[in-house]
Amino acid sequence: MAALPAAESDQVRYTIHLNGRDAAWPQLTLEEARGALAAGIRFSIFNEHTGEFNISIPYATLRYIDRDMLTIIQD
Repeated sequence: MAALPAAESDQVRYTIHLNGRDAAWPQLTLEEARGALAAGIRFSIFNEHTGEFNISIPYATLRYIDRDMLTIIQD
């Protein structure tokens, strides 16, 4: 496995376990959305009552296929 490049100092990263969810558009759980928000990930929609959470663009994702994990990266 190749080493990942070091994160830029102004990048925010948050990793979730997919638990079988679609890696392209995983619906965040309330706990995951709260954790991402606390980590500094920005959202265009953050509604705890409806469970609607949209991450603000631009962002990138990094999928760890062998671990069923996804990292969200935002500048």
